[in-house]
Parts: sequence; structure tokens; C-alpha cells
Amino acid sequence: MDLKDLKSFVAVYETRSIHQAAKRLYITPQGLGSIIKTLEKRLDTVLFERDKQGVKPTESAELLYKRAFGLIEQFEKMINEMEQLKKQASRLRVGCACGTFNVLPFEYIQEFIKENLDIQVELCEYTNEEVKRLLLASQLEYGFIIGHWQEERIQLDKLASRAMYLIVYEGHPFWECEEVTIKMLEDQPLILLNEDFTIFHELKKLCQMRGFHPKIIAKTTDINFQHKLCRKKMGIVILPDFIIEDFDMTHLRAIPFQERFAWEVYGVCDKEHMHYRVIQIFKNFLDTYRHTTYKENVDM
Repeated sequence: MDLKDLKSFVAVYETRSIHQAAKRLYITPQGLGSIIKTLEKRLDTVLFERDKQGVKPTESAELLYKRAFGLIEQFEKMINEMEQLKKQASRLRVGCACGTFNVLPFEYIQEFIKENLDIQVELCEYTNEEVKRLLLASQLEYGFIIGHWQEERIQLDKLASRAMYLIVYEGHPFWECEEVTIKMLEDQPLILLNEDFTIFHELKKLCQMRGFHPKIIAKTTDINFQHKLCRKKMGIVILPDFIIEDFDMTHLRAIPFQERFAWEVYGVCDKEHMHYRVIQIFKNFLDTYRHTTYKENVDM
């Protein structure tokens, strides 16, 4: 049994049709039928019975389907790791969660590329969860994520932190406040970045810890849209300080939180792959950045 066999089986199981599954897989129905027959022969069982609608899975097919995704994941991870191993000295794929380079200077990464011309660096932006998924699947060597990640396999290094602020409009009850608490957000109409952003989940968790669910009236990926709605006095907004720096804050006010509530950037890699040459070089480079940044913050 190989990866192709399993993916073919899954397609037939999910479509309940050899013809529909063949279209999905871009192969002929005859070729797919042959794959399924070979798989049945190897497993010494019948996986599908034909009926008027197409094919019907047997109990054996139900069992295989339950196990198939885990097997496919293991197969693909093994293939990815083999590929990683072959290119461990010359290729560095880095996944960056949206918003990372608002905190980490992109110029610093460019400096790494210039200093290491023998390393092929591939940078790509993803959602936070996608960076994690690709890293665990060995499709990335390194990742930049927003927020802490509790995963046994992962080496986690905090690289930067920026404070979160509540943005209110002139005339709002909080306008004169020097600081706010999470509890004060209860029953307040909130306009937030959506579920693709860690800040959404962090805020919900903090609110629930204080005994209430946040009143979210709008979710978006567009920060300018948040700004516009807040100006129209439709709700209040929570954003990190680096975004506020680019806003026209006329008739708006940024208020800090009393609690520690921050936009934190972490560097992540698989502990099993930390000995790879490209990861060691990149981590050493980032460690220099971390120590420099820390020293600058202390000197300030």
C-alpha cells in the first residue's frame, strides 16, 4: 500500500463513485478501478460494492477510512522529512504569520539572506495556524507566529512583544480613562480582527476567564475598516501599538490595558530538526537579534 493507493481510496469513499473520484484525481475510471482492485487484493478484503448510485463502502472500507488520514499524514511527513534531510544544508523555508513583519524588521531577514548566499531562503506569509500545520508536516524549516504555542515537539523562542491598546472615540464612556481592564469590555460593542489572528482568540479567552463573552459586532481582516467603524462610533477596537502609529487618531484615543495583553512574536522550529545546518545558522542569527533588541530595550 502506498500514498497514491490511500488517496485514491479516500476519493472513492468520499464521492461514492469511481467516475467522480477519477475526475477529482485526474485519472481514468479504468485506472482508478485497477488501483482499488489491487488495494483490495493486498488487504484481502472487499472495500466497495457496486449499486445503482455508484459504489457502497463495506465495513472494511469504513475501518480503512478511519485510519487513512493518519496514514496519509505519516506518509507525507516522512516524504517531506526525506526531502528536508537532502536539502538541510542549502534550503530554508520560513513561514511568516500575518502581521509578523510589523514587529520584526524585514530588513533584518534581508541581511541574513545577503550574508548567506549559499542558502536558498523561501519566505511566505500564511495564517498563524497554517504556519503551525506546515511546520509540523515538515513543509517548513522555521516559522514566525503570533502568540504562545504549547506543542511538545516545538522549540519556541520569544522574539518581540508589542502592547495592545483599546481605541475609543471621543465621547465614549472610557474617553477619560488612563487605562482599562478586560472586565470593562463587558457589553461593549467590539470590532475585532477575525479568527485568522491570534489576538481574536486571546481576547475571547481573557474575557471568558473573567466570566463573560465579548460582544463582537464585527470581525474583519481589514484594519482600515476597523478604524472607519470606530470613527463612526459604531464600536471600539483593540489593536497593537505599531498599527496605531500609522492611524489618524484625531477624535480617537488609544488607552493601555491594566493587564498584560500583548502582540507577541515567536520563532518556532521542530526540535527533531534543530541540528540541520540551515536552522542552526538561522537560529544563531535570530539569537543575535534577540540579544540586541533586549539590550536596546534595557538601555532605553
